[in-house]
Amino acid sequence: MGSRGFSPSTLFANGEEGAWYDPSNLSSMKQNSDGTVDAAVDSPVGYIEDQSGNDNTAIQATSDKRPTLRQSGSLYYLEFDGANDCLVTSAIDFTGGDQMSVFSGARKTGTSSQVVAELSASISGNAGTFRLFATSTLWRYSSKGTSIVNGSATGYNSPNTSVLSGTSDISAPQLTFRVDGSEEASLTTSQGSGNYGNYALNIGSRDNGASLPLSGHIYGLVVRDTVSTADEIASIESYMATKSGVTL
Repeated sequence: MGSRGFSPSTLFANGEEGAWYDPSNLSSMKQNSDGTVDAAVDSPVGYIEDQSGNDNTAIQATSDKRPTLRQSGSLYYLEFDGANDCLVTSAIDFTGGDQMSVFSGARKTGTSSQVVAELSASISGNAGTFRLFATSTLWRYSSKGTSIVNGSATGYNSPNTSVLSGTSDISAPQLTFRVDGSEEASLTTSQGSGNYGNYALNIGSRDNGASLPLSGHIYGLVVRDTVSTADEIASIESYMATKSGVTL
């Protein structure tokens, strides 16, 4: 399956918890965290609506922590400054299950360790979490019940734009990480026990800009509380590739 006619909204058709953020949907963004003042290209974004139907809007109340909406040709993205930019949701209740899928079209331009998305203030300090992460040489998807497991894809040196796909199951256990449509990690290492938690989703940094800020772009982000099927993964990867200009 490809992206033609596909919408990530179908991934939430059965009431899946999660979120979908799409910077190319200009009407979904506002400059202020209270949802006022339409966002425009080259303006700050303090509010981006969740398109999944779950109302998990991500905001930034502090003006100098807001990413900037950019356009390059037909592509739209949020630019994170590598200093403290971050968007944060209210707590999302994932406690009903132990499965997760995380997808993004993202670009890293810096060389430091940096977060694309992280559930909770810190995966190291909390159980039932996940993180989509980068260093100068790799992309990584991590999942944790009571024990953390890292799926890494090396050789993706900054600057780099990629389509990222992570799926995980705490109890199975299973973690798979794909980059640009290719499987880079498939692990059955124990993630401990328990379900995912009831935490805020941090986008572009850890703990509302406190550390590990992303220097780069986010073209789209989807999080859902189930392990996606092969067809679903192929469709969302193709969709994210179109949004981010990546050729799969």
